[in-house]
Amino acid sequence: MRSILLLALGFILLNGCQYPVDSADLPELKRFLVIDAQLTEDYGKVDVRYTLSDVTSQGGYLIPPLPSNASAYVLDSQGNRTDFEIDGRTNFGFHGVVGETYKLFVFADGGVYESTPETMPACPELDSLSVIFTRETVRAPEDFAYYGFDVYAQAGDIPNQPNYYQWDWVHYEKAIGCAVVKENGQDVLYPCNPFGCWNISYNTRVIVQSDALRDGQPLAHKVVRVPFITPPGKYYLRVEQRSITPSVFSYLQSLETQTQNSGSVFDIPAQTRFNPNVSNVNAPDEKLLGVFSVFSYRKKVVYVDRSQEINGLRARVPVFTLPFTSLPLASAPCIEGLYRTQVEPEEWHE
Repeated sequence: MRSILLLALGFILLNGCQYPVDSADLPELKRFLVIDAQLTEDYGKVDVRYTLSDVTSQGGYLIPPLPSNASAYVLDSQGNRTDFEIDGRTNFGFHGVVGETYKLFVFADGGVYESTPETMPACPELDSLSVIFTRETVRAPEDFAYYGFDVYAQAGDIPNQPNYYQWDWVHYEKAIGCAVVKENGQDVLYPCNPFGCWNISYNTRVIVQSDALRDGQPLAHKVVRVPFITPPGKYYLRVEQRSITPSVFSYLQSLETQTQNSGSVFDIPAQTRFNPNVSNVNAPDEKLLGVFSVFSYRKKVVYVDRSQEINGLRARVPVFTLPFTSLPLASAPCIEGLYRTQVEPEEWHE
């Protein structure tokens, strides 16, 4: 049963929305429509699908198909229309404009869904990323995160107007292997083919802040903690700073409060995370998941050097027990996806 559930959850994570949900947390296992969309200066994407629904005799969840006859488009204030696929794929042909207002329209299974107008706010420059070595004394000393590096984003707030910010990050790391295979009764690693293959991990916390009490003042916000372990000696991190709309800020702030900055949206009671700015035109009481987010952003890459000695301490080395295959020509494909890529990350260096 557990393997079936994990497979279903994996499907949603690979193909789902920005803030995925598991119907196990939803009341009475009810199926909900997810409408999740992002518009930026560089791209746009729309994801329309249902949450996991029917339970099998083995206790797993059946993966529902995409809504039938579904379509989506966006209108700006001038009436310019951009059509989108509904499967969440990124449309790099869309280029949002700061100060422009957008509305999302979705048609799915006979329902007509419309967003409130959302205006793209300006984002200040992400001035710097600071890396500070600390001990996290709330942890046990043997915890790998006890010694680590706190990464702070620093920027200047745009004065004399309300501003709402969100921070996100992604980490790339060269893949050690691309498959675990039984060989002579033992698990072994198969090297990646091609060798240039990266594993990808993502932020799972909601990190937001308003300038309500700090209008025009410098911003400094902790975005992630990097444990003091090796390999690799240098830890690649790409941080993104977003300027978001008030409705999305309120929505994310409620998620941040519920998860207490430590969990993911899987932990959030279902009634707190319904879509804040998209509704069914003919049935406004229908509860939807997801959010229509219109934002501008700035990003920076930082390498956290974990090869150095700090205060007489060296990075700890986790024990990795799986050997590589003894077959000289054996390899496993580096399959392009959400968590693995053959595309070299921007500003990557060995």
